[in-house]
Parts: sequence; C-alpha cells; structure tokens
Amino acid sequence: MKPNDVAIWERFIEKYPDAYDTVQYDVAIGDIPAFMEQTSSPQGQAMRELYRLKIDVLATKANALDLIEVKHEAGASSIGQLIGYVELYKRDFDPGKPIQPVLITNILRPNMDYLTAQQGVKLFVV
Repeated sequence: MKPNDVAIWERFIEKYPDAYDTVQYDVAIGDIPAFMEQTSSPQGQAMRELYRLKIDVLATKANALDLIEVKHEAGASSIGQLIGYVELYKRDFDPGKPIQPVLITNILRPNMDYLTAQQGVKLFVV
C-alpha cells in the first residue's frame, strides 16, 4: 500500500478494531509474464513475485473472507479492480467459501455508493 493508503487503513482499524480476526497484506495473485517463467535463480524467483498483482488486505472474521482494496479517493476503476482480484484469488487459491469485496477509501466520490452497491462491494469511507 502507498503511504496515503496506509493512513486510510490505520483509520479504518482505529474505527473498527474488532472488524477482523486475521489479516494478510500484499497477497500475490495472477500470472507472471511468459519471459519470467523459465527463471530459476533465487533472484529471478524473487523478481517473479514483483510481476504478480497484489491484494492490499485479505481479512477473515469467523468464517467470512474479505478481499480489501484501500484507495485514496477511490473511483469506479477500483470496483473493477476488486471484481478482477476476487476472480483471480478464487482461481489461484480456491478458498471454498464466498469472498466479499471491500473498498476502503477516504472520500466518497459521486456515484460510488450506488456503483459499489450494484456490484456487491462493501464500501467504507474513513
């Protein structure tokens, strides 16, 4: 997460301290480019991870799994990112349970409450 995003996440945790039992940060998902697939050196293996997409926060509470993106002034593209990340996470990890996409931001931009509700994305503004 970028520094602005970290500040937003910290405000969220301060406001909702019991929201989650566990959290994982920067969870890697998705494919790597073909030119990196043959890399076998330790340095190359580390570089492979840099090419993968990263989920800001993967959080659990009881048996619920939330896939969270934290964005400064989140816009409509954040919703698409979340939906894509949910699909990649399901493909890569097969969690066997529903995943709730969650968007945490600092400013409620026009239309975001409507768009997130239409796409089943929980929205928090902190």
